[in-house]
Amino acid sequence: MPLPYLLARIAGRRAYLVADWPPVLAAAEPLASLPPCPYRLAPEGGAEAGLRSSLQREFAWVHHQMGRGLQTIFEPFFLPLELRTLFMALRLRSKGEDGHTLAGVLRFSLLSTPVKRLLLEGTDLPAILAGVGAKMDFWPGAARILPGFLQQQGLVGCEERLVDACLEHVARSRLHPAVARFVTRLIDMENIVALTKQLRWRMVDHGFIEGGSFPGALLREAAQDLEGGKTRRLIGRVLGVGEVDPASAGVVPLMAARLGRILRRQGREPDGVGLILDYLWRRLTETRNMSLLLHGADVDRETLEKEMVL
Repeated sequence: MPLPYLLARIAGRRAYLVADWPPVLAAAEPLASLPPCPYRLAPEGGAEAGLRSSLQREFAWVHHQMGRGLQTIFEPFFLPLELRTLFMALRLRSKGEDGHTLAGVLRFSLLSTPVKRLLLEGTDLPAILAGVGAKMDFWPGAARILPGFLQQQGLVGCEERLVDACLEHVARSRLHPAVARFVTRLIDMENIVALTKQLRWRMVDHGFIEGGSFPGALLREAAQDLEGGKTRRLIGRVLGVGEVDPASAGVVPLMAARLGRILRRQGREPDGVGLILDYLWRRLTETRNMSLLLHGADVDRETLEKEMVL
């Protein structure tokens, strides 16, 4: 698909994105107040499944419109998300869900056909992970390591370790400048979340992802500062302000919103990569906000607003 055609289609789709969330929050029925959008249809499977499926379908559409060169440029965006889909399927498999349910989760996924087959046909989680790991070029030895992580840390710990390894690999790669800036900021967000968890729950340092704005030594030093002063300053640097309390509500949404503003500026660059990246991120954060509205019907609007990416 020629790039100018794809950019024109995305420019049209961007017009349907929610640009102003406060009026939506103020509505008696926020989700019902959203303007209609032909690219935000909710397929079968229930409201939450519909949100997820709609997002996956849109991402798959964008991916399929790209030529091979663009797909390679955007792999650092899509791959971590697909790893989350992989573990969503594994959790369903661990609960005994049948292949039909898994097929719904994987319907619009960009995971390769062999990986999908492993998830749909396998029943033994360590064996599935070993098979998946054998197909991961970015982590040599994953076929041997992942089943061990599963046994020691469960699916959650295994997922975190795999996504971390993916992001570290991506950060070491030669990337398009716009994508490189995105990956750096994404790693910063992951590291700040890990840092605040360690401080809040006095967790043992399990390490940080290399490749962000802050070296691992600086993050580990902040984790050892139990008063939290160094963490407050690091979060402030990410957000472009003085200091931010890591215990305050909305730190993650604030970081996501700042990343969105950076991507919006990159969207004006002439080669079109920034515009596509901006659209994909805005669709992702829009779906996150809609999910919060869906599950937060009984939560007061002020609390919801702090959790939303505005």
